[in-house]
Amino acid sequence: MSESEVLKNENEKLKHQINDLKKIISSFENILKLHEKEIENAEAIIAMYERIMEFSRSEHKNEVETRKAQEIVSEMGREELEHALAQIKELERQNQELKRQKLEQR
Repeated sequence: MSESEVLKNENEKLKHQINDLKKIISSFENILKLHEKEIENAEAIIAMYERIMEFSRSEHKNEVETRKAQEIVSEMGREELEHALAQIKELERQNQELKRQKLEQR
């Protein structure tokens, strides 16, 4: 075999190796894209859970305030009672609004 044939054969082998390596790199790039999408999805899930936790915290706080207001009502006069009932209604309205927002987020 002549030197040029040897070089041609070697060149062909190198071309095949390059093509194989390109395929491997392409596969790794695809895997990387999938991992990036997975991370993106996981971050979105975490953000949703954080919003749910914040909503639950806020809703719990309003419920506690509502219960406190109801307890105080039993100790008040008529004018104070009317004011407290209005306050309770407002807190209940806020709870309803929070529940509506929670349903919208789903």
